[in-house]
Amino acid sequence: MYNCNGTLVSDLSKTPSDLLHSLFKNFSIRENVRLLKGQILFWEKHYFRMIASLRRHRFFIPMNYTMAYFEQEIQKFQNSASISKNGLVQFQFIENQGTTTFILHFQEADELEINKDHYAVDLYKEAQINSGTLSNLSATNLSLRYMAKQYANENGFEDVILLNEEKNIVETLRGSLFLVQEDLLLTPALESGCQDFAIRSVFLDWVKKNRPEIQLVEKNLNPFELQKSQKLLILSLEKGVQEVSQYRKTNYHQEKTTDFISSFFKSLD
Repeated sequence: MYNCNGTLVSDLSKTPSDLLHSLFKNFSIRENVRLLKGQILFWEKHYFRMIASLRRHRFFIPMNYTMAYFEQEIQKFQNSASISKNGLVQFQFIENQGTTTFILHFQEADELEINKDHYAVDLYKEAQINSGTLSNLSATNLSLRYMAKQYANENGFEDVILLNEEKNIVETLRGSLFLVQEDLLLTPALESGCQDFAIRSVFLDWVKKNRPEIQLVEKNLNPFELQKSQKLLILSLEKGVQEVSQYRKTNYHQEKTTDFISSFFKSLD
């Protein structure tokens, strides 16, 4: 089931041919939104991120593209498609004959949780992300991320850490990277070139407000910081938090507490 510009379609064969051509051939902007117990998480941040990305890419933005309108379209989708109350709604925006078309698609997803299964990572050095605000947009480095994913698959890694042209850490393929060092929680600054995910922004605000004992630091981080850390955490809207078990010859301490992550997830209910 799809929601295409407010019209529900159950089969892409029912979609106009010109729209199908644009869908498969044209550049598009995407944003995943999380549903939790039927509620949209971080909706305001997601909405402004989508609109900012449309503006940055010079897409035409119809006057009806308001926050309330898109919220209604998600609710219409939920009611008509009888989809699960937990999962991901993907927005996709494409240019079609001089205007902008959006498509919503739902995919079920596990609840946000802390994953502690084996997870080995490495640095990806064959290409670098450019630092700066252009790389905060998710569409900017799609080819580089695809190549990095192939590298990880070929070398038996669950994920890889991306670097910018200054050889500083940016993020992983799966999400935003956080380094735990005693009472420090380190993460690359947006200027490093990492994506400005809505969940990243909400999590940073929550830590600053609710966990004063944690010293949150956003700055440029070189790869040596990885080996100095007790834990590496990857935060994503799709999976929650993934704990990294191994980076090269470094094995991370499973006993190092991350109770603040559990508290963050509970605060979303």
